[in-house]
Amino acid sequence: MSTREMICNLINDSVPNDELDLLYKLVLKFIPADEPEADELEALTNSFNETEFVSHDKIDWD
Repeated sequence: MSTREMICNLINDSVPNDELDLLYKLVLKFIPADEPEADELEALTNSFNETEFVSHDKIDWD
């Protein structure tokens, strides 16, 4: 069993569901994150109110 699997099992077996969000936020504090680029922030802002979704089958993956 990998370390990742052991940690996941420990969390799933020991942490109550109502405290998982707190644990998630705590873990994220120790993971370095890149600052978003200006175009990424703009794309997020532009798509914030979108409610239309595209089917997985309609995307040209090539």
